[in-house]
Amino acid sequence: MAALAELLSYVRAHGSRDRVHAFPGTDHPASNAVCRRAGFECLGEVDFEYPPGVPHPNLDWRYRVGPRPAVTPSG
Repeated sequence: MAALAELLSYVRAHGSRDRVHAFPGTDHPASNAVCRRAGFECLGEVDFEYPPGVPHPNLDWRYRVGPRPAVTPSG
């Protein structure tokens, strides 16, 4: 959980996106619990193929980072 909090803090400070997604497997309750506790919103189930041809159900979790602070030109 601490590593995820650090990652989200870094994205807030340095990222160019306003959201972060995580895709833990539906069969991995611990990873889904970390997303839930960190404040991610579950958008539902999505399927990935891994390896190719083998469907793997995942949950799509989204965390809204917020807009990146505007940079004002100096001078």
